[in-house]
Amino acid sequence: MTAIPFYIDLKSPYSFVAAHRGLALARAGKVQFDWRPFTLDIGSRTGAPSWRNRARYVYRDVRRFATPLGLTIRGPKEVYDSSVAQTGLLYAKQHGDAAAYIENTFAAFFNRELAPDNVADVTAQLERCGCPVDGFGDYLQGEGAAALAAAQEEADQAGVFAVPTVIVEGELYWGQDRFDMAMQAAGVD
Repeated sequence: MTAIPFYIDLKSPYSFVAAHRGLALARAGKVQFDWRPFTLDIGSRTGAPSWRNRARYVYRDVRRFATPLGLTIRGPKEVYDSSVAQTGLLYAKQHGDAAAYIENTFAAFFNRELAPDNVADVTAQLERCGCPVDGFGDYLQGEGAAALAAAQEEADQAGVFAVPTVIVEGELYWGQDRFDMAMQAAGVD
């Protein structure tokens, strides 16, 4: 089974909903995903006059999808750079259980129990998911930083501009509301 590229940002509420659904399909053995980080730059847009209205709408909207799935999504109290958590995803792919890391990190972030820019918080998540954490600090500063930059560049080259994005046979499906279309294109029931 060929793994389907699935781009997420661990601070994106729409990524949380789509990843939750994707993880369930993967656990059922219906599909395999190649979980890839794509870090959104929303900090540079927060000064726009319409930002607060948009942010309020996004969180109301995503709850329409999340609530029936039993997911809690509480809006963050600040705008985070999720690069540390995103690098943690790359680390978990190499050293542990990426699916557990994704599931637990999303849940902790949207329950306001984790700051995705806090090294100690991310390290604790990695440890909970069975990853050896002794080397994470070095990875974060060296190989992980380079890997995250390379992943972002690869995503840009593939045409990814936001998350969640699933790529099936070269075709991009952006948004959690396109997830069903992507799975249909991949032949996943």
